[in-house]
Formats: sequence, C-alpha cells, structure tokens
Amino acid sequence: MSSFETFREQAEAKRLLRSALEEGSAHAFLLHGPPGVGKRLAAFAVAAQLLGDPGRVERRAHPDLYVLEPVGEQIRIDDIRALRRDLHMRPFEADRRVYVVLGAERMNEDAADALLKDLEEPPPYAVLVLVADDLGPLPETIRSRCQLVPFRRLSERGVREYLAARAPGLEADVLTALARVAAGRLDRA
Repeated sequence: MSSFETFREQAEAKRLLRSALEEGSAHAFLLHGPPGVGKRLAAFAVAAQLLGDPGRVERRAHPDLYVLEPVGEQIRIDDIRALRRDLHMRPFEADRRVYVVLGAERMNEDAADALLKDLEEPPPYAVLVLVADDLGPLPETIRSRCQLVPFRRLSERGVREYLAARAPGLEADVLTALARVAAGRLDRA
C-alpha cells in the first residue's frame, strides 16, 4: 500500500504531493484545509515516502523525522529555534530530513519570522511540511515559500466508509446519520 493511501479521498492533494516528490523540487509544503480531513496523515505519508520507513515514521521513531506540535495556544520562537538547531544537522540514516510542523497557523509572529529564514534557504537535504487548519494567520511570506496543498472536506460516502471500517457492527442508517453530522470531517465522526 502506498503511503498516500493512508488518507482518504483528496485526489488533488495526492496528485500535487506525488508530482512534487517525483520531481524532487519542493523543499517546503503547506498542507491546509479544515480540521479532520487527512492533513496530518498526509504529512506523515510525505515523511514516510521521503524517509523510506513508514513504520518508524508512524511511530515517530525515525531519527531523520522532527515533529513540532503546538504546546498551548501558540508555537513560540523557542520552539522554532529548537527546530532550526536540528535543521542544520545532516541526516542520520536517510538521504533527507523531514520536519513536520503541526498547527502551523498557531506560530506567533516571532516564530514565523524565525522559520522564514530557513524556508528561504533550507539545507539541501531538508524538507519542511507545515500543516495548517487556516491559512489566514500565516504571513504571506511563509505561504509564498511553500508549495500549497489544499485539502477539502470529505464526501459523506468517504466518512461513512471510514466509520464502517472502524465500527463494522453499525447499521447502515446509523452510519449515514453519523456521516451527515460529521460534515466531511473525520474528527467529528
């Protein structure tokens, strides 16, 4: 199974990511869209593809994978400074190092400014994958230096299939009702 099969639907996002990875040209991606539609899974699928070890990426145990998640309301400059220190270390095992920044829209202004320096001139082995529920709070300077990868709400059918796989005993009418309430988001299903 391709690592891109781990997240549902999102044909355009999959096409953009596959193309960019095949060409090897993008050093920074910005996966954006509503919560609960597969952006986090896609970020780790990109990491698995680049690092060649899906199991260790899934467990977050690969030495060339760095994951930054917001602690509290914001990603602060100290969080980005720690990422930047790591960014300039050469890969341990793989040819690349992958940096996944979850909740990127929660970077405060100082943190965004600090990250911008490395988005402009990253080391050749580094790939940054930013994940954001909302593009609005991100400065245009950050957005313009990343390959934008839009994610959309999932279809009702996609949510229903997800629920059926996770709870095989549910009746069809219950699955349909839950899928409608979820409104295209797996985090609500």
